[in-house]
Amino acid sequence: MKRILITVLALSLATSLVWAQNKPAKPAKATPAAVDCSATTDGQITDNVKAKLAKTASLKDQTIDVATSGGVVTLTGKVKTSSSKGVATRMAKSVACVKKVDNKCEAEVKTVPPKAKPKNANKM
Repeated sequence: MKRILITVLALSLATSLVWAQNKPAKPAKATPAAVDCSATTDGQITDNVKAKLAKTASLKDQTIDVATSGGVVTLTGKVKTSSSKGVATRMAKSVACVKKVDNKCEAEVKTVPPKAKPKNANKM
């Protein structure tokens, strides 16, 4: 009886040591410095959005005009595909102090996701 008790005690001690080990800590993500939006002008936001769009590879050769009023960015112009329009919206939203993005760009080619086949299409 003592052997069973000692064995159970040894096993529980061994498993508690395994579970008590610390996992390596993940490094903290660097948070960008807070921007004081009260000191940021609409012109600065417009310039920042234009720079962001110019750095985006899929939008470099496309004509997108940017206007800002009260932190609301309006995008106009022509883009190649509707997915490019979505990329432009996301890039503009990622700029500091942008409150809202109104994308009025026109897509030359509308990309449509493929339609799913009906489940009963092959059964007859």
